[in-house]
Amino acid sequence: MKPLRLSEIANKVGGRLHGEDRTIDALATDTRALPAQGSALFVALKGERFDGHDSLAALVGGASAPTGAAGKAVGAEAPPTKAVAAALVSRQLGIDLPQIVVADTERALAAFAAALQAGRKAKVFAITGSNGKTSVKTLLLSILKQVAGKSAYANPGNRNNEIGLPLAVIDAPETADFAIYEMGAGKPGDIAYLTNIARPDVSLVNNIAPAHLERMGSLLGVAGTKAAIYDALPADGTAVINADDAFAPYFAERAHGRRILRFGLEASADLSARDIRATDEGMRFVLVSPSGESEVRLQLPGRHNVSNALAAAGMALGAEVALQDVVAGLEAARSVAGRLISHALEHGVQLIDDSYNANPGSLNAAIDMLAGQGGESWLVLGDMRELGADAQALHAEAGRRAKSAGIARLYALGALSAAAANAFGEGAKSFESHAALSEALRADLQAFVGGAEAPPTRLRVLVKGSRGSAMDRVVTALLPNGEGAAHAA
Repeated sequence: MKPLRLSEIANKVGGRLHGEDRTIDALATDTRALPAQGSALFVALKGERFDGHDSLAALVGGASAPTGAAGKAVGAEAPPTKAVAAALVSRQLGIDLPQIVVADTERALAAFAAALQAGRKAKVFAITGSNGKTSVKTLLLSILKQVAGKSAYANPGNRNNEIGLPLAVIDAPETADFAIYEMGAGKPGDIAYLTNIARPDVSLVNNIAPAHLERMGSLLGVAGTKAAIYDALPADGTAVINADDAFAPYFAERAHGRRILRFGLEASADLSARDIRATDEGMRFVLVSPSGESEVRLQLPGRHNVSNALAAAGMALGAEVALQDVVAGLEAARSVAGRLISHALEHGVQLIDDSYNANPGSLNAAIDMLAGQGGESWLVLGDMRELGADAQALHAEAGRRAKSAGIARLYALGALSAAAANAFGEGAKSFESHAALSEALRADLQAFVGGAEAPPTRLRVLVKGSRGSAMDRVVTALLPNGEGAAHAA
């Protein structure tokens, strides 16, 4: 972040500064993430199972109780460590450190990020949806990096929630011409909260599928929460809408008369794809857009990634990016960790790591991708979380879909995925631990190849599950020495 005086920060967040007015050049919400050098502001967040105020007090050697008029507690003279120079707190602590006191540190963090973003020149792209958010972000970033003389930034990793996104905004380069923010929603109101921080110029709901139903209640609840990304657009903003999604007409209404660009593989749309075909490297198709047509060699597998490519292209064209840059960026993009990353095992077996996360929509896309590749396919499935009362039924449906798609074997981990195995029938196995599943899968792979130099038919094994199912542990167990070189599937 750019250096700022504590008094400036206090003004931006509506807080009161107690102590010396220092210059701050970094920010952290975890004492373990404080920089070794510089002057960091520690934000004391409070959750159900932690309180950053206590962590800070322990770090600098003070008391967490309210202080007296002098602002110090007896025995609180230990010097600040790990470059912490000040704190943003909701109650003043008895520590020898300048403090900005606010009513709510989480909302103050959001207000600070929003204030910084408001003073920047960057055109902001906001992406949400049940599936494909990170893939679209990756594709769009690759496109924007092709624009001559311009710089682009995207929030890293999973910094897409009420804590991560403001931190990503604060860390964004002040000079960036384009800023891409992936936004996640786990409960009603999340997208509205995030768009108040990073006000978008171009917005996308990539799709709607069963996810976070425990708190959203229904698909309509999911759509309503995510549609706030269109509400936040300025009058001259652009709403990019998936014409194939059942909620496309609803999203068009939520665009409130702003410019709309539609993309789709089935429905009539401004951006579409024809002559779609799978290759060993990924997908090849002709991009049809208002700016013209061009063949694209996409290095990501699956028809769903063609749709993701159209979404990214629509967002870029909505910002007047040239078609040649769009095509070059799509072709330069590669898969990210845990999302359809392919590892070559012995005897030509292909292990596909799609373990980053899962919900019924993304699982269906993965099954369709496997079914379209030829040869034999095995699916390794961990529980899909936060599906509410329909969780068992949705897992059972996934098992039936995998069977009907021609998947030869299903390996299930967890009580919910056992329902998928039961629905799959012959060829399915259920396990209660990562170790047991990995051992059985390794043995079945050895039996499949039969000691030959190459198996009798091409085999793909795809591993998928919600992040809480930790299916990356299975991937690691199957790789030589727990590691291996990866390339896009």
